[in-house]
Amino acid sequence: MQDKTVLRRTLRRARAKLSPAYRTAAAARLPSLARALIGRGKRLGAYVAAGSELDLTPLMNAALWRGARVFVPSIPRRHRRLWFTEIDGRGRWYREPRYHLWEYHGPRVRAESLDVLFVPLVGVDAHGYRLGQGGGFYDSSLHFRRHRRVGRKPLIVGVAFDCQKVDAVPREPWDVRLDALLTESGLTRFR
Repeated sequence: MQDKTVLRRTLRRARAKLSPAYRTAAAARLPSLARALIGRGKRLGAYVAAGSELDLTPLMNAALWRGARVFVPSIPRRHRRLWFTEIDGRGRWYREPRYHLWEYHGPRVRAESLDVLFVPLVGVDAHGYRLGQGGGFYDSSLHFRRHRRVGRKPLIVGVAFDCQKVDAVPREPWDVRLDALLTESGLTRFR
């Protein structure tokens, strides 16, 4: 656990040092870099950036414009398995009280219903393993992927700045590997 704590602190500092102009430019590049993933009829899960995370607002807007359906996480009152709520114009935004994250109120689905899921991370290694915030919400929500052999939906895409890449992240038996990584430099698929 100490290794994870130190690594999280180091990577958060590196991410926080990026200038506002760099962050804005990086976020603006995402729609073109992820073009193949955000087409018409796709059901996309995306996060609402908190703190120094890479902002997905331009990607979500581009996806909606192209005819995709966009869903954002909703933290459950009990347990750790996330729901995903569609941004459909009929609901409303509100601030989740425990973690102070923005959520959208409306009909919800589970991760299994999504085609692509863009997940936040603190660090990522060359094998597609992510270091998250430490709450276990995404690992719990994607646990089904560890046992499924056929129909590997959703495609799990980590989103990060290049400065968040590391040689190796500490792994746990319950960690779910990413299928791809989206950074300001491009989209990388893992085997």
